[in-house]
Amino acid sequence: MYKAILFDLDNTLLDYDRCEADSMHRTGLQHGLEQWEQFTWERFWETFGPINWGYWSDRVARKLSIHQVLEYSFHDTLVKLDRDRTHSTALARTYWEHFCAICHFETGAKELLGELHGGPKLGIVSNGIGESQRRRTASGGIDHLFDAFIVSDEVGHWKPSRPIFEIALQELDVDRSEVLFVGDSLQDDYEGAKAAGIDFCFYNRRKIALEERIAPRYVVERISDLREVLDGR
Repeated sequence: MYKAILFDLDNTLLDYDRCEADSMHRTGLQHGLEQWEQFTWERFWETFGPINWGYWSDRVARKLSIHQVLEYSFHDTLVKLDRDRTHSTALARTYWEHFCAICHFETGAKELLGELHGGPKLGIVSNGIGESQRRRTASGGIDHLFDAFIVSDEVGHWKPSRPIFEIALQELDVDRSEVLFVGDSLQDDYEGAKAAGIDFCFYNRRKIALEERIAPRYVVERISDLREVLDGR
């Protein structure tokens, strides 16, 4: 019986892809992107996605705020699509406000948390941005369920580094042998849990084949199946 369950947030409890798409479509509607001549969302995403990922990946090394990441991403996207780049700041602000207010759950996640609440301690360990992670969970009505809420930009450590997990263990006041961490990323979550000596449950939402060298303690393809793991089935 685990005394605490730690969760990754995006694409584990929350459907990040749906949150992102919903926020962007609302931003596009508000700023009239769909009225552009020959505009298609497919072309926009094909352009924006790689640019945004590049800035996001380099944000720590370059000391970029999330607002700079978004503004630069929109700016470069507008330039590449031959649109007016002066709208980048407004687009970034609108998108961020929508993103922080939207909470779409992975199927069964909210119900699972409700069932677990009052049993083992619950915590979040996320590589996201504190403002969005806290506002989104509050919007979804689950923020009060967690006994620890650890976000990388607030503590200065990022998964898969061990220190971010050590902070969670300290806040939960449990031994690493008493904790299960649940996440969808082999690079950040699996490797992080292994480095911290914590049991790991891989939420294999994309049903990928695992290499022999990768050996999480548990694997589930639906987040609701965590019930069976905790019940020992």
